[in-house]
This record gives sequence, structure tokens and C-alpha cells, in this order.
Amino acid sequence: MNPDNLRSAHHQQSPPGGALSELKAQHDVLRRKMERCEDLADEFDAGRMGPLRLTHEVSQLRLAFDAHDRFEEQQLRPVLQEADAFADVRIDGMIEDHVNEHRAMQSQLESIATGELRAAIQTLRAHLDAEERSLLGARVVREELVSADGTG
Repeated sequence: MNPDNLRSAHHQQSPPGGALSELKAQHDVLRRKMERCEDLADEFDAGRMGPLRLTHEVSQLRLAFDAHDRFEEQQLRPVLQEADAFADVRIDGMIEDHVNEHRAMQSQLESIATGELRAAIQTLRAHLDAEERSLLGARVVREELVSADGTG
């Protein structure tokens, strides 16, 4: 998934622990790109640069987010099923909501207006934080289940 070290979204599914590590690494890359876009938006708003660099960085963020989105859609179901194998209906709803959130954020990132860009970045940042909390929570639940029955 190259923009800037994101792995290919078309590779085989990772084991759930590996997928969680990869998702976290991708989130870190996305956060760095968001910070760069915010810094350039500040420069643009202050009149210290034209829109070209900002437009390029926003495009790079959009490409990285799109690649992350494809990877995540491949990996999310197995990770969630590992945590709760009996919740297919609940997982279907979670994935549908998740995909819709990603589409809405992609749409927001299409705008170059710095106010809208900042709002999109704030939304994306909150989404990544919430995603990590829920996935980490699922991992903790799974690890507790394995430890409790002595098979882990």
C-alpha cells in the first residue's frame, strides 16, 4: 500500500495479532500525514506558501487512507471474529458502519479549503483513536479468555 511505507492492501490476511500491529502502524503513518497537512494548512493560511504543496500532501493523505481502508476491510472481520466468533450479525453491522465512516471521511478529504481539511483531519484522528480502543479491547477480551481457560 505504498504511500510512505503502508503495505499492500492486496496481500493475504495476516493472523489477527499481526493484523492489529499492522493497523496500528498504518494509523501512525496516517497521523504523521495529518500533522503534515495541518502544518502546511497553517503555512497556506498565513500566506507563506501557495496551495500546490498542500494539495499534494492532502492527495498523499487520501491515497494512504484509501490503501489503509482496503487493508482494514480485508482484516477487520477476522480480527473481530477472533474476539467473538458468535457475533456475525453484530460484526456485519460494525463493518458496515465502519465502511460508511471511512467513505464519509474520504469525501471530506476531497476538499482543499483549510477549515474543511482541519475538520476532516479531526474526524479522522478521532476515528483512529476510537478504532484502536475497540480493537485493543477486543484483543484484551480474547487474551483474557485464553488465559482463563488455560489454553493460552
